[in-house]
Amino acid sequence: MIRLKNVSFRYEAAKEPSLRDIDFTVKRGEFVILTGLSGCGKTTLTRVLNGLCPRFYGGEITGSYTLDGMDTAGMTLNEIGTKIGNVFQDPRSQFFATNTTDETALAMENRNYSPALMRSRINEVADMLGIRELLDRDIFGMSSGEKQKIAIAAACCVHPDVLILDEPSANLDPESTSQLAGFLKTLKELGMTIIVSEHRLYYLSELADRMIVMEKGRVKREFPHDQMSALTEGELTELGLRFLKLPEINRPERSSQREDSFLTVDDITFKRGRTCVLNRISMSAERGKILAITGRNGVGKSTLCKVITGIYRERSGSVLYYGGKLSPRKRVNSSFFVGQDADYQLYGATAREELLINMGKAPELAEKAEMLLTRFDLSEYSERHPASLSGGQKQRLLIAAAIMRERPLLVLDEPTSGLDGKHMRDLAVLLREAADSGLCILIVTHDTEFIALAADEVMNLQRDK
Repeated sequence: MIRLKNVSFRYEAAKEPSLRDIDFTVKRGEFVILTGLSGCGKTTLTRVLNGLCPRFYGGEITGSYTLDGMDTAGMTLNEIGTKIGNVFQDPRSQFFATNTTDETALAMENRNYSPALMRSRINEVADMLGIRELLDRDIFGMSSGEKQKIAIAAACCVHPDVLILDEPSANLDPESTSQLAGFLKTLKELGMTIIVSEHRLYYLSELADRMIVMEKGRVKREFPHDQMSALTEGELTELGLRFLKLPEINRPERSSQREDSFLTVDDITFKRGRTCVLNRISMSAERGKILAITGRNGVGKSTLCKVITGIYRERSGSVLYYGGKLSPRKRVNSSFFVGQDADYQLYGATAREELLINMGKAPELAEKAEMLLTRFDLSEYSERHPASLSGGQKQRLLIAAAIMRERPLLVLDEPTSGLDGKHMRDLAVLLREAADSGLCILIVTHDTEFIALAADEVMNLQRDK
């Protein structure tokens, strides 16, 4: 189905190629995992496969690429798009409609499907993914995980020959990830060729025919299914990969307020329009501790943290730091919120400058910035513009900027969504050090692997029925 021979690609503004001499073959009906350290070239490879490099992302490409026996050099994006369905790392970047049903139908409308066939396909895919309740909704009011489900549904409704997914589980809760695995299993049984660029391996380990590990734009290792399944935890760690099986979480569950806590949330209610997102939520957290906040997609985890940090103003209730009630503005100045979309929070001209914005010019600050760049494995990118970094690198840079500022409350929203195994383990160590220095750390996460590594306690947020 897919054959790449000696393919290299360099983006227009880049000095070095992102892909180097890639030889890559995928059989019809094969299920392939692409993995490797953040920035290894996985996303660029998917962009070559779906035709966006160099037709949309300008640059120089060499080598040959045939798709279903046809040379893609003479194909348009539309022609490639009739054979390949895509789910991008950031689902917002592929949305054109504001209503979820309209978005799911759009590709079929462009191909002149009948209304009856469109309705049938939408219902079919919605049932497979378990997303009936997400249809006919406003996309802008949805959580990242819900948006990801809509992007997957939209890509699958046209029944492409090949489905390429870039980090599809990044913002999904465990139940939704399990549904995704079941959906991909069904597509595989139907004969679809599937390529998944992914750091989280556990939900794909039984489905994959082959796993390809990339490093610095090259194919480093290939593991057929049997060899992949036999990899030990030590071998996975050495390769910088995540676990093939989920670890057990033996962390105490935090279910109520405690006296003398640094952070106290008392009876918070928040509404978006007429929708009550948070209804009388109470909780607390201490300095020196890492609290993981879990719960299903759309339950209000990110909203709660934005209220806690003053980004959103609560409808009723109160937020107290050190036992004193603070206004939203004061909460903003006493905390640092690291959101899911790093692009919205990066302002510096270089990675180094990002850490030093509004920090002054004291020599010790420059030394601390260099230390953090090193600890977050970003030293070689210190003079790069943040927008040129990979998704995982942007995420690490933003977390480094948060630690640089030493505010008493650090809130991270899905901090491991773009992180490979190595940097996930490194981040767990760094956050442990930050907590031990006296910070109160809240982590919104679905990442069971990271919870097992980093969290002291777990709070499961549930929506009132």
